[in-house]
Amino acid sequence: MKINYKRRWDEIRQNLGDNDAFVCSLPGNTRYLANSEAPPGCPPGSTMNFVIIPSKGEPVAITSSLEEHRCRKESSIEDIRLWTHYPDIDSHGKTAIDVLKATLSEKKLTTLYSDTKVALGRKFKASQNNFVTEMRGVKTPDELERIKNAIKQSDKGQEFARNLVECGEGLTEREVRTEIDYFMGRCGIQENSFSTIIASGPNAAHSHHSNTNRKLEDGDSVICDFGVFWDGYCSDITRTYFVGAKPSDELKNIYQIVLDANKKSINALTEGNTGHNIDKAGRDFIRKKGYGRNFVHGTGHGFGLEIHEFPSLTYKSKVIAKDSMAVTIEPGIYVPGKGGVRIEDDVLVNGNAPKILTKAEKDLY
Repeated sequence: MKINYKRRWDEIRQNLGDNDAFVCSLPGNTRYLANSEAPPGCPPGSTMNFVIIPSKGEPVAITSSLEEHRCRKESSIEDIRLWTHYPDIDSHGKTAIDVLKATLSEKKLTTLYSDTKVALGRKFKASQNNFVTEMRGVKTPDELERIKNAIKQSDKGQEFARNLVECGEGLTEREVRTEIDYFMGRCGIQENSFSTIIASGPNAAHSHHSNTNRKLEDGDSVICDFGVFWDGYCSDITRTYFVGAKPSDELKNIYQIVLDANKKSINALTEGNTGHNIDKAGRDFIRKKGYGRNFVHGTGHGFGLEIHEFPSLTYKSKVIAKDSMAVTIEPGIYVPGKGGVRIEDDVLVNGNAPKILTKAEKDLY
């Protein structure tokens, strides 16, 4: 299914009010408006510095000489303006902001919305607006097709990871990560959506972890958190496995608490519910079981063109769940010195019946 960029541009135009244009510079937003199927690369970024969606006429993209040819190949926008410092290269200006100002002046676009603060001078009246960022939170069928393909690959990766970890006594975290990344690379992914996290034993008590040369030991809990890009869209999934498939009674109990909390927050992910209530469903359960202080992060976040995007599902979140929002649900319990458990699913808001998109097994122990 082709991505319908014109629908996106038209929806932005319909929400401009009296403004002449929307100017986007956040990498996720410029990819959304011009080249969604390209992954963000490493470090994460975009081929475009700015995308202008005018109330009338065609969009304009601004890029550097470094990215010109890739941008022209990938972009859905035909009018591409170039900036460069190099005198041998034809361009529209020496900096991206110079080209932006010149383009706005040429097209008589003076009142603007922008997705972040842009210093344009007195000639232009720009106000910051989150419409495009929030618009991306509700996924369309062309986006969901790509997201589901990405999830399919990370589900395969989790099946591989489970077998590797449960039989992996003596392997280091870095060796496990390398094997998983190689496996997913062989499946044809574009790139990882973030650096694969393998946290074993006491290291699993860290909600975020940089892989080490610690060797997996029998009975360890091992958090495996990773995702992939497929046609520009990403997945994000976490499972926790146990070396030897034999958790201690304490870790087995923690695993079941996290699993139940995961299911409670998923059940709360209904259209019209608040991010606070979705977070609260799992958090209250964990608190009642005596581990409230060990759940140290929010319940979830949106994902799509970026691994973390609108909306955020946290204790203070006032966001309202809308149909077709794709979010993670990822409660966790982390006990210093002993280990931890996190179980993360990718879930779609679907009226009162949320759809779990990730299929990797989680009812394990």
